[in-house]
Amino acid sequence: MYRWGIIGYGNIAKRFIKGLSYSQQGELYAVASRSKDVDEDVVVYRDYEALYQDEQVDAVYIALPHFDHLEQARLALKYNKAVLCEKPATLSKKDTQELIDLSRTQNVFFLEAMKSRFIPLMDDIHQFIDDGELGDIKHIETSFCSDVPYMEHHYLYDKKQGGALYDVGIYNTAFILDFINSPIQSIETMSRMKYGVDSHVESTMTFESGQSAKLNVSIDEAREKCGVIVGTKGTMTLTPFYRPTECCVTFNDGQTMTMKRDYCFDDFYGEIEEVHNCLHAGEIESLRFSHADSLKCIEVLNQIKETING
Repeated sequence: MYRWGIIGYGNIAKRFIKGLSYSQQGELYAVASRSKDVDEDVVVYRDYEALYQDEQVDAVYIALPHFDHLEQARLALKYNKAVLCEKPATLSKKDTQELIDLSRTQNVFFLEAMKSRFIPLMDDIHQFIDDGELGDIKHIETSFCSDVPYMEHHYLYDKKQGGALYDVGIYNTAFILDFINSPIQSIETMSRMKYGVDSHVESTMTFESGQSAKLNVSIDEAREKCGVIVGTKGTMTLTPFYRPTECCVTFNDGQTMTMKRDYCFDDFYGEIEEVHNCLHAGEIESLRFSHADSLKCIEVLNQIKETING
């Protein structure tokens, strides 16, 4: 039984705890929170490093705002704790590479928490596409747009880590790169700024393969969180694209079909079990969302960010 420690005790941590409760391979052992009371029957720390020093902890889930991920993941790896770090793992390719290098040097597991790669229906979708049912993929569109009220001290509106792109754009990017494996040739971006951060980003990517993709994210406008994969034989639509339980395929001849598959317990359970399975196998990364995948995603986000700033 793998014993988990959690760094941070916000809403995302509580959802993780629920997902972990379904597992037969792991259990919640400790929580470290500097600012909130912990309503769990576990060991409680007010200092993050004290949790890493606890020899009973096998793995940690880092559920802090983006800017804090690098420091805490670095510490956890140095204390030889397996790490599941909320997305984005860091805000730059250089920093993500540092964590990956440390994971390899320490021979300790590290995974960015890209739960969308571990949703059961995604296995069926990949099999469907691999079997050629959709034809060759030509274009992908993704939209993750919400209307988030302005909060002065919230991390979303912090100039060093906030904005729509770094908060949810990594979901769009990971989805696109899950189906298009080609270097990017060009990026064109339109953005809107509010309160000093990018509140809306619409970016079109053209790949050397001739394929294209569109990323649309916002924190100032609510839209359907939809993904569309256009192939030479038809079009697949997923809503929401980052944790789907159903998708619709419309073929070029007008016929349609629907694919359905429920979560196994909830949308956190899959990535939690992936950590357990990798630890049992002695792996330091997941092949389903590898270290290289994390690097590719943050590299694309950095490139889009440059087009906004430039």
